[in-house]
Amino acid sequence: MEGRLVPRMEALAQAVAERAVEIVVSAVDMNALLDGVDLNALLDQVDFDQVLARIDLDQMVGRLDLNPILARIDVEALVQQTDLGAVIARSSSGVASEVLDVFRSQTVGLDELIARWIGRLRRRPYTGPPGLPGRLPAGSGS
Repeated sequence: MEGRLVPRMEALAQAVAERAVEIVVSAVDMNALLDGVDLNALLDQVDFDQVLARIDLDQMVGRLDLNPILARIDVEALVQQTDLGAVIARSSSGVASEVLDVFRSQTVGLDELIARWIGRLRRRPYTGPPGLPGRLPAGSGS
């Protein structure tokens, strides 16, 4: 009889413990409890590298509503802090150098065309532009 009593006592103790926990949890004012929590101190203890390592960032970003975050960005302050002159100068210098390269290559092509045309007028064969790197003397150069 003693062997059958022990499982019943354990089951009764388990049921009493579960009911006691339910009563205590229902009696606790969660808002008052959370008001007493120092979130900064709690966040200071969090290792965000480990948290990020365990999160599927693609899924998280997909669920994130960026509109409230973007609404808080002061675009005028960003523009004031940005050196737009330097940005424009960098981008326009890149465009200018590309235009200059195209102009140079077109000029070289025009030189070649004129040289061929002059060679035909003079009735001499065109042998290519003078001073190609392959025709330089061995001692020249830097």
